[in-house]
Amino acid sequence: MSAHRPQAIAALLATMVIWGTSAVFMRTTALTLTPENALALRYVILLLMVVPGLWLTGSWRIARSEWPRMFVTGVGMFGSSWFTMQGFARVPAGQGTIFAMIEPIIIALLAWLVLREPLSPRIWAGLAVSLAGAAILFWPDITATAASPADPLGIFYLLLAPTSWAIYTIGAKPLLQSHSGFAISGWSMVIAAPVIFLMASKPYAEIAAAAPLRTWAELFYLAAFNSLAGSVLWNVGARHLPGAVAGSFLYLVPVIAVAAGWLILDEPVTLWLLAGGVIMLAGVALAQSGARGH
Repeated sequence: MSAHRPQAIAALLATMVIWGTSAVFMRTTALTLTPENALALRYVILLLMVVPGLWLTGSWRIARSEWPRMFVTGVGMFGSSWFTMQGFARVPAGQGTIFAMIEPIIIALLAWLVLREPLSPRIWAGLAVSLAGAAILFWPDITATAASPADPLGIFYLLLAPTSWAIYTIGAKPLLQSHSGFAISGWSMVIAAPVIFLMASKPYAEIAAAAPLRTWAELFYLAAFNSLAGSVLWNVGARHLPGAVAGSFLYLVPVIAVAAGWLILDEPVTLWLLAGGVIMLAGVALAQSGARGH
């Protein structure tokens, strides 16, 4: 394990940079093309990569008995993609990424409800701390003192996005015993794609013509790097490091997202953002320590 440690750390750091900056590009493409049209074009690019990959790796073979669960993962993938784009069209990238970090807690809650997995006191305490952090994070918006208040609908969408990803995660869990992560993710994207394509608000030729070169580059980045390369690099890092160590790298994502939002989109970095973000991440860390049984 020690021989691969530097490469694993480098892979995880690269993943965090990709995932952290992706929030900015989700917001810029959503604002340029509308969320549904940007997502539709991104999925066109994504499927051009995923479908050949499924065929070449032989990952297209799914047993008939597994299709109901695979359909659940597709629903989760659709919800995660759709609500994330809708949320980032309405909420700043840094603020939205911090809020989305409650995803592990939502997964734990759904696993408790659906799979009857027990919840430790630390998970409940982490949830309470995270909710307090969220209140601080959005306090200027709640009290209407923010210069550019976040859209409440956007906040709601960013809550539904990790909930959808939790559905995907729980649905995929049994399938991972017989299929690779790429196979499950790829088929989930294929299942989600038709609905995403149908929800585009304009003809595709018109959407493509309206997209400037920079937007095409951002869409390619989101498809090739955020959706595919990030997953591959994450697996490389997680394979050679303990789970707790690999998981700790995820706390870099909101830090990078806030920095990228400030540098690229000129999003303000306020005391409320920093304080709320730190408290929310502390709550998530507390909940995850409970999930590991410590």
